[in-house]
Amino acid sequence: MQELIKKYNITKTFLRRYLKENAENRFGTELQRFMWYKEGKFLNPQKKDFYIESFIKEEIENFYEKNIFNIPQIAYCITTKCTLKCRDCNALIPKFNSVSHIEVDVEEFKRNLDKLCNSVNKIRHFVLIGGEPLMHPKLHEILEYTCQKSNIDIIRILSNGTIVPSQKLLDILSENNKKVYFYISNYAVNGEVKPLVKHDAIIERLKQANIKYQIIDNWSWYREYGFSQNKFSVSETICKVNQCSITNCIQLLNRKLDICPKASSARELGLIDINDYVDMNSSNLREDLINFYKRDYQQACQYCILNDGTVQPALQEK
Repeated sequence: MQELIKKYNITKTFLRRYLKENAENRFGTELQRFMWYKEGKFLNPQKKDFYIESFIKEEIENFYEKNIFNIPQIAYCITTKCTLKCRDCNALIPKFNSVSHIEVDVEEFKRNLDKLCNSVNKIRHFVLIGGEPLMHPKLHEILEYTCQKSNIDIIRILSNGTIVPSQKLLDILSENNKKVYFYISNYAVNGEVKPLVKHDAIIERLKQANIKYQIIDNWSWYREYGFSQNKFSVSETICKVNQCSITNCIQLLNRKLDICPKASSARELGLIDINDYVDMNSSNLREDLINFYKRDYQQACQYCILNDGTVQPALQEK
């Protein structure tokens, strides 16, 4: 491994943000496919480190010798509307209001997804997210179009579990049940939110339609501090990025790609002045995306106050 890193002069950032993330997502996807669909071969979780190192070597060969560029994971925020107002939301969704809310137009979504898929060889993990994505009235159309993309490995809908999927959405999920699954964030551990969640009804409908789903029982959140008015130094910023838990959660919102959901929302809300996002209208999108993964940090990271200390999930704003 070290010989390859030296041979291609691979930086720590590109190794961590791109090569290792691709390897991690490939391992998870291939294991998931075998466990759920009995496709491919079984990857022993106890030998994960062995597989990850092997996959990293393949990614190095793919990128530097075969000109193959794969996105490990990307989330597309299709609406900032949500059924909850979570105080420590790391996407700052409660700060949006009736004037500032963003909801992607279906045709715009298709254009952006086309540009994205045409600029890369593969997207290993594509996430439809909000806000609450089920609040988008045409989520079924968005999902159907996404499922048609052959170079997207697996698709996830990330829901807070407060809305039961429509029959239109269930039909699309069922038709593509070897490519897409439903992920429910378990906020029922919060007594305040528990009356709002509809896990039983959602899971019953998903099972009836033979749709795979995940729900996490032990869900922890971190206290969210927002942004500083003053820049952190470069060394402090890089240190924060290396500790941050969400810099691998890159997000596309309003035709712009950022390092995380918090940066996306802060940019759209004007909380900080940043202009180093990846623009979907770029004529050199592939090159811009590659440079994005090579960067140690984004401008938003210089103002971000790193969250810390676990808190109860989904505490609601008063």
